[in-house]
Amino acid sequence: MQRLKIYFLATRPQFFTASILPVGLGTSVAWYEYKIFFLGYFLLSLLAAIFYHAGINTLNDYFDYLNGTDNLNQTGLTPFTGGSRMIQNKVMTPQETYWLGIALLMLGSVIGLYLVYERGMLLLFIGVVGLFSGYYYSAPPLFLVGKGVGELLVGINFGLLSVVGSYYVQIQDISLAAVCASLPLSFLIAAILYINEFPDYDADRAVEKNQLVVRLGKKNARWGFALLIVGAYVSIVLGVILNTLPGIMLFAVIPAALGIKAVNGLLKNYDKFQELVPCIKATIAAHLTTGIVLITMFLLHHCTAAA
Repeated sequence: MQRLKIYFLATRPQFFTASILPVGLGTSVAWYEYKIFFLGYFLLSLLAAIFYHAGINTLNDYFDYLNGTDNLNQTGLTPFTGGSRMIQNKVMTPQETYWLGIALLMLGSVIGLYLVYERGMLLLFIGVVGLFSGYYYSAPPLFLVGKGVGELLVGINFGLLSVVGSYYVQIQDISLAAVCASLPLSFLIAAILYINEFPDYDADRAVEKNQLVVRLGKKNARWGFALLIVGAYVSIVLGVILNTLPGIMLFAVIPAALGIKAVNGLLKNYDKFQELVPCIKATIAAHLTTGIVLITMFLLHHCTAAA
């Protein structure tokens, strides 16, 4: 049991909301539009997403060990950065970490292939894109995060594709509402990754892990974070204005207060490790709260409409 606990912690489960929320959101949009909900398919979608996420997190630790990022990252550690530290603390071997990640991806793929068989081939495309970009996010030879596209890929995978995919599992179709609903989570999950790159800056730059913050420099990169936060909540307002989202979705703009707190903190403390921790927490809280409000509003919309 102790070993299983170690394996569980190695997957960085504190970030699983990044895969749980979009699955819940896509499913809630399906309910909003068609009053359809298949519990079994929902649970399988959730399991596949979590297994994929866990596997990618674990493999990211392995490849960041190989390229030296997490080994160098000592001064910039926060509760949210620097990986699980299982290899660095000699709790797990590099080989053990690698094969745990592969096993988790295989479990997710088995579930995913079953859903492809049952619900449609679009899910195969989504799964292949997620698997390929997730593995090569930090793996050679592509090392996509070092090409400056990691933030984009995370936003697409944990926003657009996850929401649309979970919607498709229920409806076997896609809709503009599902695409539009995915945008706030796409922006906010990219923002979580982005702000976590500030404490990792020195270690990432030393090993040429040229993510966006390294490419822009910390001072200039602050404004990129602000754009991501603004993009998340502007996308909700535009969705309502364009009548793609119901007006009740404007309640999901309320968590923008957390995003504003994170932006203000980053603007002032972009080069101070400990002072960034509350900003990172606020960003995570904005993602979590916004996702929960969106899901709740889609589920409750028919009640308010009937009233």
